[in-house]
Amino acid sequence: MKEPKKKVIDFLDYRRRKSGRIADGVGLCAIFSRQGDWAFDYALALARHHQTRLNIFHFLESPYSFRRDVVFSDPQRRRTERVTSDLIAAKDEELRHAFDDRLGDYVDVGFRLCEGNSEWELKKCFRKGQYEVLVIGYNEPGADFGGTTTIERFAQEFKGPVVLVGPTAGDSFHINRHAEKRLEVLLIPDGKWYRIES
Repeated sequence: MKEPKKKVIDFLDYRRRKSGRIADGVGLCAIFSRQGDWAFDYALALARHHQTRLNIFHFLESPYSFRRDVVFSDPQRRRTERVTSDLIAAKDEELRHAFDDRLGDYVDVGFRLCEGNSEWELKKCFRKGQYEVLVIGYNEPGADFGGTTTIERFAQEFKGPVVLVGPTAGDSFHINRHAEKRLEVLLIPDGKWYRIES
């Protein structure tokens, strides 16, 4: 008779689940939309509750999937510009100003303007321990993410908790299997969450 296969879990994942809190920070993928605003409000409330760092990531959009040396320079995505240190400094300042008023007195905030592929950059920062939970505005089902996948597939394959906020209400949460194990810590009430389906 075969012995049942034992499930091995990562020690860090076990420690995080047992702690009952988010210690390593909340990551927010900044998206400038109504759903992005809902995601920001939720991520800030989560960071405040757990008294942890809120890391805000924003990606320079490029008309190309793999080249990132040319990016859109306006919100309407009509003009493009070559990436220079001056452009990065201007966009970084723009990002900080966009959130200053909304952050209020909360100062444990980090900003990261990313030039690379969003999918790869977010995974890299998670592995480095820059955040423990990732929050993203869920603009619409099947939305493109990182130029190589959909937002649902990205969230399903991500190695940590992902919470998509939206698409129709600010208290509607779509979560991956890692987040499902930590609903209490994520402050997501019963009846307000859905498992992400691709």
